[in-house]
Amino acid sequence: MEKSENNAPSRFSDSERSGVFRAIYERRDIRSFLPQPVPDDLLRKLLDAAHQAPSVGFMQPWNFIVVQDMDTRRSVYNNFRKVNESAALNYEDDLNVTYRALKLQGILDSPLNLLVTCDTKRGGPHVLGRATIPETDIYSTCLAIENFWLAARAEGIGVGWMSLHSPATMTEIFHLPEGVIPVAYLTVGYPVEFPDEPLLQSVGWRSRMNLDSVIFYETWGVTRDHESSLSEKQKPELSGLSLHNNISPTQNNYTPPEEAAKRIQNLAKPRNSLGDLENIILRLAAIQNRAFPEVHHKTLILMAGDHGISEEGVSAYKPEITTRMVYQFVAGGGAINAIARQNGINVHIVDMGVSHDFHNASGIIHLKIRRGSRNFTREAAMTMDETKNSIASGRLLVQRLSRPDILAVGEMGIGNSTSASALTASILGLTAEEVVGSGTGIGPETLRKKIEVVEKGLALHGNSGDPLQNLACFGGYEIAGLAGAILEACDLRIPVLLDGFITGVAALIACQLQPNVRHVLFAAHKSRELAHSIILEKLQLKPILDLGMALGEGSGAALAMNLLESASRIMAEMRTFEEAGIDDPLNLNAVK
Repeated sequence: MEKSENNAPSRFSDSERSGVFRAIYERRDIRSFLPQPVPDDLLRKLLDAAHQAPSVGFMQPWNFIVVQDMDTRRSVYNNFRKVNESAALNYEDDLNVTYRALKLQGILDSPLNLLVTCDTKRGGPHVLGRATIPETDIYSTCLAIENFWLAARAEGIGVGWMSLHSPATMTEIFHLPEGVIPVAYLTVGYPVEFPDEPLLQSVGWRSRMNLDSVIFYETWGVTRDHESSLSEKQKPELSGLSLHNNISPTQNNYTPPEEAAKRIQNLAKPRNSLGDLENIILRLAAIQNRAFPEVHHKTLILMAGDHGISEEGVSAYKPEITTRMVYQFVAGGGAINAIARQNGINVHIVDMGVSHDFHNASGIIHLKIRRGSRNFTREAAMTMDETKNSIASGRLLVQRLSRPDILAVGEMGIGNSTSASALTASILGLTAEEVVGSGTGIGPETLRKKIEVVEKGLALHGNSGDPLQNLACFGGYEIAGLAGAILEACDLRIPVLLDGFITGVAALIACQLQPNVRHVLFAAHKSRELAHSIILEKLQLKPILDLGMALGEGSGAALAMNLLESASRIMAEMRTFEEAGIDDPLNLNAVK
């Protein structure tokens, strides 16, 4: 600790101050927890930090009830759910959807819960400060809660404040005596992640206010005019795109380094015993141009857009589902979110053309070209300028990413399987019946309608042989954006892991624009969509997984990414015969 000129303790050291402010700025309300228990000594340390909180009149009105019994926690959970459902009725439209997406599961999933109470009678009526402002006991209890929360963050422990409950029910569950009130019910444990920003900001509920807007001078409402706030995170500027951005990536050599090819043959294993993983290792090495490929920094781009063709009744879902699913992804409640959390994948959710105004909500990258494409049975889905802008946006987004080792691509958009089917038929010269599938699980009648719609679009637009023209006629903004992202990844020698049918169509377009792109592509899985197998064959890709999935969201790509990471780790961590001190077998194929 540094000292002032009179030798009295004054300020913390630079590292100490940095730690204090880091805990403050990185404290988050956590909803998803790992099953790992919190050690008893660490819990006591955190409770001691809470107990050091200041209190008016030194009344120390708090108590801490540690809750681990699952029957008690289920009673609390049921109470929270009941209150949560009732409170949701106060909100409409997007706020209602977002509200219901906020998770209460942490009450059951976290290793422990903690009820913090306030004893409003502790110290009697004459405690300093209580006579004039009786609520000071609650204020003091909140300071203890904040102490606990900040100390927990410094120790890597997550805390969630579950604020919606019935005080009367909580009093009954925990047998609280008269005068003791429940102030905070906390979920405590090691978190799945510490998000970059508060949950309610990420889901677009509300952004952090500008600091200067809440600072008044001398009297209410008098502010000083400042242009920026340190509390606001700067976002990369993605506007001002040129319609004439280069579409064709540079030509690269995709032969694996000689050292990689030699090493994989000398690993301590029977030759070719890793099957397709060996080809994956060599392809990764060739794309990244390194003997030891890396798949540590994993990123997934999920692009969303609505399609005018959905007004023809070609989907089992209404168009507004796209908007609701985007909010769900931001809230962390999608299948892709669960898979990404498990595998350490950074997910970027991009609005390319959703028919909704998100009002610059946090957690979404706003690259909207237009609110939904047009109905391709009547006119081109996109103008040529919009098509080029979408591609340019996808390219620029990848440029602005912190350079990932591998890029997965996913999509969301009601009606996009119809657009993708029409694109496939147009590009490959196939009929509607050869390419149209069930998409989101439509019935026979809707399937027949979908085939008719694609046939009508093909009759109107035909196939010009120009990939950009085909894309403009039948595509969507998220499909064009994905094509741009794939092109840029090729330029930067970043392996691209395709999800399913829609991303496969985007890759097919990218390959038409630049054939070299196919060298950086991996097919995550084989979708149930009828045309996906045709596209994989055209791209000369063998799917890594075949699970009968047709969800989208990048879910298949996220699942397969773990296998690619395993392949890279095999190359880096598995020893050769020489390194292991094992004599080379006379016949490698005979080694068991």
